[in-house]
Amino acid sequence: MSAKPVLVTEHLFYYHRCSRRSFLDHRQAVVPQPERSRHREQVTSRWPGQCPHYQPPDWDTGFQATCEMMRQGVPAIHQGVLQVITPAAVLVGRPDLLIREPGTSRWGDWHYRPLEIRLGQRPKPEYQAVAAFHSWLLAQMQEVWPRWGELALPGPRFLRVNLEQALPPMHQMLAACLDTLKQKDAPEVFISRSRCQLCPWLDYCSTVAKQKHHLSLVPGVTLKRYEELQNLGFNRIDDLAQADPLLIYNRTSLGVNTSNKLVRQAQAIAQQKALAVAPISRLPQAQVGYFFDIEADPYLDCVYLHGVLLVTPQEQKFYSLVAEQVSQEGRIWQELLTLLERHPQAPIYHFCPFEPQTIQRLGQKYGTTPARIQTIRQRCVDLHTRLVRSVVLPVENYTLKAIARWLGFGWQHPRADGAQCTQWYNQWLQTQDHSYLQALQRYNQDDCYATYHLYCWLVDFMRHQQATPAVSRSTG
Repeated sequence: MSAKPVLVTEHLFYYHRCSRRSFLDHRQAVVPQPERSRHREQVTSRWPGQCPHYQPPDWDTGFQATCEMMRQGVPAIHQGVLQVITPAAVLVGRPDLLIREPGTSRWGDWHYRPLEIRLGQRPKPEYQAVAAFHSWLLAQMQEVWPRWGELALPGPRFLRVNLEQALPPMHQMLAACLDTLKQKDAPEVFISRSRCQLCPWLDYCSTVAKQKHHLSLVPGVTLKRYEELQNLGFNRIDDLAQADPLLIYNRTSLGVNTSNKLVRQAQAIAQQKALAVAPISRLPQAQVGYFFDIEADPYLDCVYLHGVLLVTPQEQKFYSLVAEQVSQEGRIWQELLTLLERHPQAPIYHFCPFEPQTIQRLGQKYGTTPARIQTIRQRCVDLHTRLVRSVVLPVENYTLKAIARWLGFGWQHPRADGAQCTQWYNQWLQTQDHSYLQALQRYNQDDCYATYHLYCWLVDFMRHQQATPAVSRSTG
């Protein structure tokens, strides 16, 4: 084993988002594999080529195989391996595609340029850093610079990366990443609501954070706010729970409402209780109610599943309206309208604004009259909005999954999420294996029942608050 650290593309890519992930991946020799997607298949099909045969992390074998393909002038190399050994480290690049271009290099009358396939809609800094990294490695190997780096974003849209602008920040990031990989201990844990959700280290880092009662477990504590709170001596959840909000307001950039909210949130977590912060706005209640959840694929521009739990005094019945082909989106939209209009006075409960927004969009797309759309939208009740305005919960975030789990509800597939559902749907389209369709339908059904579970809890909580009007009272 080389004494030098081996830095792979993924270490650099994830360093921009989380230096801790780069460290943990490197220390445990984790080699992330590229995600399968229709976008990736669509792009790679444009450049038929060869793929070097090797088993990660045997980078030397992959590198030698890639060099041999370059010497042969293979038109396109899929998942090739670039490698440059410096005095400080072994640098390994894993470009999605290497595309042959005319122009002299050490290989002959041709050279290669890299193409990065990414799922984001914009050319993020980490995308450009990877394109610059691969271009730099190529320049060392083939003794000529590629004319540009390139990104393939969904559409697909092909965007060139200006190497003159991208190389300096890439080298700075590379040096900082190498310094992190050489450290004995991992960077400090910090749980970010947006960036950590898909990370394979989330459970491990969450456990570490909980052991430390880390402030990042408090919803609303961003990295910038965390640094400001640390400067005041608040390092743990208990510290923040006992803090004076006025002190935070006077000595940080946080507003008075934010200061109060953060302290109250820390108190809820410290006490493991739900705390009322305002009277709950009137929650429509009826003998009949719909609990509604949608699954959609933005890349296919398709709403492929409407899940509806219909609750009446006699029964609870779940309806799964699924488009087995993308072309069936309009058909299940009409089925949804028929179902929702069966009880025209019944509230339609949902979690977050996506459902009514999608009703509006689908109605316009399929020629539903504005009056009909408006009538349905007026029946929609956003439980998330009503909850967060009035109640603070001892949770790490206010997603449906986090809230419902605190309330005791469990999903049949505990690791699944909306992204997983979209992957299942794409696998169904490709294979026609009904197990994928059934898996996403089960997940969607659980989402609907979780929404109903939250509704029942909110009704009970509201009754409790009406019986004890002081908003400072709490309930477990």
